[in-house]
Amino acid sequence: MAWLYGSDAVQQLSENIVLYDLAQMRGNSAVLSRIPDNTGGVYAWYRRFEIDANAINDPEVFVDYILEELCKDHSAPRETKLPPAHRIKLEPETSFSNSKELLLKELAADSSFRQMLFMLLNNSLIFQQPLYIGKATSLYSRIRSHIREGSILRDRLADAGHKINKCRLLIIHTSYNTNTMSDSVDEDDELDNQIEEDYECSKLASDKLVEDILSRLFLPSFTLRYG
Repeated sequence: MAWLYGSDAVQQLSENIVLYDLAQMRGNSAVLSRIPDNTGGVYAWYRRFEIDANAINDPEVFVDYILEELCKDHSAPRETKLPPAHRIKLEPETSFSNSKELLLKELAADSSFRQMLFMLLNNSLIFQQPLYIGKATSLYSRIRSHIREGSILRDRLADAGHKINKCRLLIIHTSYNTNTMSDSVDEDDELDNQIEEDYECSKLASDKLVEDILSRLFLPSFTLRYG
């Protein structure tokens, strides 16, 4: 059931904005074949909900599915030093009371309630914060870096129960390159923002600012630092 956007694997939302549904693509090569190799810009990863057909028709399967999704970590853990000789770590936690679970089981018997909730989950981009927001001089190279086996972002999401190859990806083209050289900042540096560069004269100046603004406004849950 479509609401605000369709169900195609690739949707052109505007001239420079494209939404990708990786769950509908077979393998990394299928994903990368749809991403231009000469553009830079800003991108965002979003959680996607894979709905088992049995959950739509079976109240018990429906409840199990919802509870399983609720139990997944909603953000990356945060860790820092606490001077002079300690470290502090914050772990994400999602709570759902027994009374609410009982209410869910009661409402799940109503097929219209199940259909309504699944419609909302199918259109979850309306409600959810991004999993991660980034920028790249080469979107092709950066996305290839993220989706490869063993990548930092892939593992970070997997640790929380999310599969990057089942996510949605929104990319915004803001610059065009005359060559297809790999991105100058590798994934390690991009993910944790460990490198400070002078962007004042760079063609990435606007990308960096847009990424920073979007990150601070929408608080991507698996980004560890902004800017």
